[in-house]
Amino acid sequence: MRAPRCTIDSSCIIALDHLDLIPQLSLVFSVVLIPKAVRDDVYKRRTSKRRLQNLLASYAFLERCDEYDKGAVDFLLAERSRLGKKDRGEAEAVVQASQIGAMVIVDDPWGRTLAGRSDLDHHGTFWVLQQFHELGVLSARQLRDSVEGLLRRKIRLPLGPINRFLDEIGEAQVELPLG
Repeated sequence: MRAPRCTIDSSCIIALDHLDLIPQLSLVFSVVLIPKAVRDDVYKRRTSKRRLQNLLASYAFLERCDEYDKGAVDFLLAERSRLGKKDRGEAEAVVQASQIGAMVIVDDPWGRTLAGRSDLDHHGTFWVLQQFHELGVLSARQLRDSVEGLLRRKIRLPLGPINRFLDEIGEAQVELPLG
């Protein structure tokens, strides 16, 4: 069976980049589409910008995705804009995934709600880490250390599901706050 395609949100790219795991996405996905608004968000950080540009140049499975229904994105953002929220990356990722029948990798609750309303298969960064564990890319200890590292960086992750999974794989639970 062919690996699925996905679109990905900036928070997931940033988290996986911190862990130096973006190249391993090719073990889970045949194509990872990175929307323009996501790239723009990541490019706000100089180090992240260079790193993502190098990754895009080095790995064929990572693709820029600029073709999507901009009107649909603007429609989804109309309500968010009135609330002072800027979630264009999430909206682009969902619209693009919907157009091509891809999975969405998104951590933001609003983005996950959008994906769910569009009946899209959607998961977050922790799910990707679980896939890496199941594929043998991350040991149980490495998965726990990865989660702790992300939490220390103030990257939001679902602590309940994380601790249940850590129990399943024989690792100690993580507790907040982390030093």
